[in-house]
Amino acid sequence: MKDKDKTKKQLIEELKTLREHAAELERIQIEQKALEEMWKRYEFIVNTSKDFLSLIDVNYNYVAANDSYCKAHNKTLEEIINKSVSDIWNDEIFKKIIKSHLDKCFDGNEVHYQARFKFASIGLRSMDVIYYPYRNNKGIVTHAVVVSRDITEQKRAEKELLALKKAVETMQLGVTITDTDGKILYTNPAEANMHGYSVNDLINNDVKALAPKNLWKQRTIQSLNEIRSWRRESVNIRKNGTAFPVQLMSDVVKNQDGFPVGIVTTCEDITERKRAEEQIKRQLQRLTTLREIDMAILSSFDIRVILNVLLNHLLNQLNIHAALIMMLNPYTLTLEYAVSRGFRSDIIRNTRFRLGEGLAGQVALERRLICIPNLQEKGITCINPSFMDEENVSAYYGLPLIAKGQVKGTLEIFHRTQINPEPEWLDFMDSLAAQAAIAIDNATMFNDLQRSNTELSLAYDTTLDGWSRALDLRDKETEGHSQRVTEITMRIARALGISESELVHVRRGALLHDIGKMGIPDSILLKPGPLNNDEWDIMKRHPVYAYEMLSPISFLKPALDIPYCHHEKWDGTGYPRGLKGNEIPLSARIFSVADVWDALCSARSYRSAYTKEKALDHIRSLENNHFDPEVLKVFLYTMVIV
Repeated sequence: MKDKDKTKKQLIEELKTLREHAAELERIQIEQKALEEMWKRYEFIVNTSKDFLSLIDVNYNYVAANDSYCKAHNKTLEEIINKSVSDIWNDEIFKKIIKSHLDKCFDGNEVHYQARFKFASIGLRSMDVIYYPYRNNKGIVTHAVVVSRDITEQKRAEKELLALKKAVETMQLGVTITDTDGKILYTNPAEANMHGYSVNDLINNDVKALAPKNLWKQRTIQSLNEIRSWRRESVNIRKNGTAFPVQLMSDVVKNQDGFPVGIVTTCEDITERKRAEEQIKRQLQRLTTLREIDMAILSSFDIRVILNVLLNHLLNQLNIHAALIMMLNPYTLTLEYAVSRGFRSDIIRNTRFRLGEGLAGQVALERRLICIPNLQEKGITCINPSFMDEENVSAYYGLPLIAKGQVKGTLEIFHRTQINPEPEWLDFMDSLAAQAAIAIDNATMFNDLQRSNTELSLAYDTTLDGWSRALDLRDKETEGHSQRVTEITMRIARALGISESELVHVRRGALLHDIGKMGIPDSILLKPGPLNNDEWDIMKRHPVYAYEMLSPISFLKPALDIPYCHHEKWDGTGYPRGLKGNEIPLSARIFSVADVWDALCSARSYRSAYTKEKALDHIRSLENNHFDPEVLKVFLYTMVIV
């Protein structure tokens, strides 16, 4: 009986267990059906999503997956459903990455992580993964809803952005991003340091704080729509209020709809560049100045003009108040006033110093630069007190003017305030001093040479006059002839418009017209009666003798035409070469008229002098055979006026 009761009791327990299992199975089926219905309800949304969606149960098996997930694995939905996660991936990845995260999810936690997975169709990708725990109506986690998003491009962009940010943070150019109202949204350390701020000082500040008020400009949305970028040089203000030059380049940032949302501006401190530009400009101006002074030296030998040009440039280029050039008299060893600029009185014009006396004398004697930035501090006693009071000078710079190793004078600069010149300033002053020395040396050499040339020319002309008188003394009958015929020849030549430079040679030729007679024997030259044919042949050679005597003397070559050709005739019957018409040099044609005129008007041993009227008639009769008609007209006109 007991056995029967026990069996019955067991059966009841087993039946109860079966009922519970049946109820649990029914509940699972209901939940499974509800889950499937929910998945189907959102199937359109799930399958059109670009994210990877899947549903995994507590046994690590796939219950559902969307199209994107299937395509990434290059599988159909049927090949994924009811497969374990380790089957779809591989056991190593499942255990190393996925399983621990799923276990946390099944423990009721939302899990978020990023990892790199290699998919069959799209390769290795960076994924952002979230596991959401799915609970039944009793609050028990039965599944994990998995949402995976491909963030490969985002990671690449983040990496590039990080590199860009690092570059911007470390670059020397300032970078500022503002909104359309000018509020600073971002700035890099270079921009902040450039203006004397910290980055935090500038964030949310108005960008106008970096610029002078007179340059403030409000950008409107309309203006930002019309321009994309602009570049300009401007001036910015540091925190301490000091200004500095900048190069700015701005670009308008627009959203995807093309609407301006901000401005990105790069800022470069161009102080050094501007300083270099100014230095180059100064150097160019100074080179131009040196060139202009060179041209003045080449175009003029007036030392006062050249030194005045030099001082004008000196004051303009070096921005000094006054300057003085003194020249050394080599005979008295005294520095004497030459030119000055910028002085208030004329006291300086009376300045004279012996070598070693005063500052100028020391500069010249010691042949070196003397710099005194503050005359009052040094207590200089070698400057005229009245000059100091009148001019109120403070700084002094003196340079010796040296050319070819010799001191030519001094260049002195006076300034009424203290100055601290740069080496470039001193170099330029030294260059001007060198040019001044060259100018003085050139002018001195030119004046000496000019004086020597004048003295030499006078010596030449005196010698020629002596030769001419010697020839006249040899032939008593022609005494004074050379001087008279020379004067008449010069008068006709000027009337014909011959230049002064050519008249010099005409005069010399006229004086030496009979120099060839030095080769004629006295027995022929001084013969009282007429010459026979042989004697005439010898006499006619005196023009050739003149040519042979004078042609070796270079300075007399231009004067050879008269001595060599004055016996040629217009019709070609003259001697020694029988030249005709314009073949005869003009000076010789002029002289031949004057020579015949003086011979006719002078008494000879064999005849008396012609009257003026008789001589003129005879001269006219020789037109077109002996004389050039045009020259004869001028001669007759000249003689009539006289």
